[in-house]
Amino acid sequence: MTHRELFADARWITPPSPHDAALFRKSFHVRDADGARITICGLGYFILYINGKRVGNDEFVPPVSDYHARPDMTLSYPLNDTQSHRIYVMRYDVSDYLRPGENVLGVAVGGGFYHQTRRIAEGRMSYGNIKLCFRLQLPDGEVLSDGTVQCSPGYFKACNLFHGETQDFTHFRRDWHIPDKLPLRWRRAACVEPPQSEYYVADCPTDRIAEILKPELVRDHGSYSVYRVARNITGYPVVFCEKPGETVEIECAENLTDDGDLDYRSVGFGRQRQRAAFVTDKETMYHPMFTWFGFRYFSLTNNAKPAEVRVIHAHVPVRSSFACGNDVLNWLHEAFIHTQQCNMHGSIPSDCPHRERLGYTGDGQLTCDAVLTQFDAASFYRKWIADIEDCQDVETGHVQHTAPYGGGGGGPAGWGGAMIVVPYTYYRHTGDRTLLRRVYPKMLHFVRYMESRCENGLIVREEKDGWCLGEWCTPQRVAIPEPFVNTTLYISQLRMLVFCAEALGEDATRLRELIRVHRQSVDDAYEKDGVYCGGIQGADAFALDCGLGDARTLSHLVARYTALGEFDTGIFGTPILLRVLFENGYHDLAYSVWSNTKDGSFDAMRRGGATTLWENWNGEASHNHPMFGACTVFFFRYLLGVRQTETDCGKKSFVLSPVFPRALAYAEGSMETAGGTLAVGWKRKVGGVELTADVCEGISVKLCCEDFCKDLPAGKHTFTIRA
Repeated sequence: MTHRELFADARWITPPSPHDAALFRKSFHVRDADGARITICGLGYFILYINGKRVGNDEFVPPVSDYHARPDMTLSYPLNDTQSHRIYVMRYDVSDYLRPGENVLGVAVGGGFYHQTRRIAEGRMSYGNIKLCFRLQLPDGEVLSDGTVQCSPGYFKACNLFHGETQDFTHFRRDWHIPDKLPLRWRRAACVEPPQSEYYVADCPTDRIAEILKPELVRDHGSYSVYRVARNITGYPVVFCEKPGETVEIECAENLTDDGDLDYRSVGFGRQRQRAAFVTDKETMYHPMFTWFGFRYFSLTNNAKPAEVRVIHAHVPVRSSFACGNDVLNWLHEAFIHTQQCNMHGSIPSDCPHRERLGYTGDGQLTCDAVLTQFDAASFYRKWIADIEDCQDVETGHVQHTAPYGGGGGGPAGWGGAMIVVPYTYYRHTGDRTLLRRVYPKMLHFVRYMESRCENGLIVREEKDGWCLGEWCTPQRVAIPEPFVNTTLYISQLRMLVFCAEALGEDATRLRELIRVHRQSVDDAYEKDGVYCGGIQGADAFALDCGLGDARTLSHLVARYTALGEFDTGIFGTPILLRVLFENGYHDLAYSVWSNTKDGSFDAMRRGGATTLWENWNGEASHNHPMFGACTVFFFRYLLGVRQTETDCGKKSFVLSPVFPRALAYAEGSMETAGGTLAVGWKRKVGGVELTADVCEGISVKLCCEDFCKDLPAGKHTFTIRA
């Protein structure tokens, strides 16, 4: 939609001088409020008040997007792409907030991802100054943003999404948004031209306060104290101060030093700090307005007390459950759920909730299957697919490493391949053919780009002076060759695209030929006696996963990980290794590596006290990265055995075929399908395994175990299986 279609004659307004955050106020008269609705957008984030009451329960809106072309960017490597842009607006029914007579509309606007001052944000990109536009539609007229709106920096002294806020309430009138005489020293807002972009009414999950936690004291350091909550979260502490004129300071981190102080290294290598400061005006609660923190621990000056900690993330409900007889895997399941929630803000699946907060296409494509299996996340990913479309170069088909684009490095297949992987995965889960049809030409455009990055059938480059990663975050230095990783991942993506082409009735002949050519190129360059790249860091699994290799390849893979007994793989190789072992019948080995307790293990994170997944196996850098949680989808696909049939799209038709690792006593869980909840459980008993299945109406389930297959109608079923 265009700006005019949504906002009519409303003007975009901004503070008369640049500010990180500001307050806007407009008085108006109402005769009839029945059916009143407002269309509003404050960039980066806004909070709407009418007559002093906050409208709705959304946090950090509107959803983040690549808003429009940026006038000036300082990047570590060049950006030559021509991208598309969009701006989301919010729409609310505000009938109940209005009253006959005088009313006041108040809006607080903070920078978010939109306005990032370089002085504070260390070179991060800014779209421009904060701005606001609104259109309030009443039965007898409209109230529009224009040059009559009053503006003030209010209590904001500094406001930055990545580094926190400073709020000063000295001489500030807290009744600024109620009908009354206008506070002193407010000025008229300046009108600016509408951002050149496409406009959409947001229909994706917004951030909400999801939970309230009670912090506990860790240590009193004299002038300040350190507190903790039960797990790593995103949100912020709410603090209580009794005295006016005090300066209260908060800092947040994921870890503690040995002497009980905050350790900032994992949230920004010690250079980036998560802070908030408040100069108080009365006895009340204080908290940030336009930033969240990623933390488990926080320090607070001893002139205030912690009241509560608000957990905030996108409202994307968990729609699954899982438990088994292994503590490591139970920890992994819970840790992934918490990690993913921490990395869902603005309908973007981010890499981490503190240091970068960006929608890395690598992390996002890795975890989308696991998230769509375990969460009610369809609308979340529908929005993010649009972000991926926006970050594709309209001329070349190149896809950036972050969506919405925010800088950051990656590689052509493991990152840019999200243009294929995410729409394919979304289609398999939802059956949404309309979205697939829309995106399909862009998937083909990406294929044309990838073919231009090849030499001798291998992907060897991406953009000039940019990154070209293959694997990432292996326990030791990445040794598996980048062209091998990118080309094998690309072959797997081409196979997904063949599936999409056939679903849409498109000719897939050219795609099949590309698969043949690239497979031959990988064989010519990297195969020797059935082994690929010497088998290092899961190389044989990469080959087998894209249809290469033979019995020798599988035998070498099995021998290597039987001897190794732990992961030597990175973010891509870890789920690929487990999938190949499970798919080829090596259930005991897959389970053993998955649940191992050596250094290359999820147990190492657990032993390290983690409550969310680490960026690296050894705990370096962020302690809240979801990418290694991609393998949690295998709880459902293999241990519970719930698999969509080969052609099913929309979770309507399943084969139930669980595996029973000899070292595992039981597994149980549930997931949502097109018809409702499908629950499966099994446990070992004398003489076999007792399997139970509770099948909902409206889906097809065929149980295939050992030497029999049986259709399961709706209802509860129990079987004893030899295993």
